[in-house]
Amino acid sequence: MPNLQSLTKLTDQEYEQKWEKWHKKREDAVKTPYGWLSLRSIDWLEDGKKIKIDGFPGLWEQNGNAVTYYPEKGKTVTNQKEDIVDPKVIVVENDEDVNVEDFYYHDVRAQLIKRIGSTKKFAVRQRDPESKFRKNFNGFPHFKTDEEWILPARYEPLEKWSNLTTKAVTAGLSHNETQIGNLYFKYHDEEYRFVVFQSHNDDSGWIKKDPETGETRYLNNRQNTEGIGFILFKDQSTGNQTYGGGRVLKIDISDPKNVTCVDFNTACNQPCAYSYFCTCPFAPEENILPFAVTAGEKTPHIY
Repeated sequence: MPNLQSLTKLTDQEYEQKWEKWHKKREDAVKTPYGWLSLRSIDWLEDGKKIKIDGFPGLWEQNGNAVTYYPEKGKTVTNQKEDIVDPKVIVVENDEDVNVEDFYYHDVRAQLIKRIGSTKKFAVRQRDPESKFRKNFNGFPHFKTDEEWILPARYEPLEKWSNLTTKAVTAGLSHNETQIGNLYFKYHDEEYRFVVFQSHNDDSGWIKKDPETGETRYLNNRQNTEGIGFILFKDQSTGNQTYGGGRVLKIDISDPKNVTCVDFNTACNQPCAYSYFCTCPFAPEENILPFAVTAGEKTPHIY
């Protein structure tokens, strides 16, 4: 196996310090007031029905590709920094993954999302800085860093991107992922291939207005992800030492020629591994490895 220095040009101590810094940044990101650990509920809307969501004032009604929010008298709810005094209609025509709009009641954020499903289409997720998951978080369990899991690799971008449908952790949903390339790597002298997807962005409210018509379009959650490759994978530790839904690797592909290794010590859990209120995609069959990857994050404490 190649040693750490030949792939990263770092000493063991330097690499360990770099990994610790990365790991702290990773945990700090999910601990932010409205990060993934702040999720406290998800409620799916039903076509033609007005829905009351526990803990948030007002009513929600889905009609096809439109959702109407009806404010509750005497309760101040804001959207885009303005108080909502009349029913607000939001239209999202495209069938895709979209984090649509954020509504605030005090410190609680109700996030309207759209997903791809036969019976489930729109949902409202609440994010609360006082969430018990955020308050009780004590870190992600992980394997000890091991230079044996930094493997030589090369990245080959696709000239023409292609779509690949994957299953989701939520029954009845699927995800349309965009394949942008392939990552080839070697383990015990055998070459393996990962399908690389366009990365995700959890930010809400990506809004674009047509300069001619003034109409609003909600952009999918793949915006501002250039230069980042997203790999969903499973291995023979999946469902045992690591989360059953698989894990994620992110790689810097801003210059494909600079991709010389893949570091499994940075394998992360998806949000659905530590929150019950997510709609994460599963790894495609192409990315299921025949060996156990004993590196990166383990199954979180909530499971």
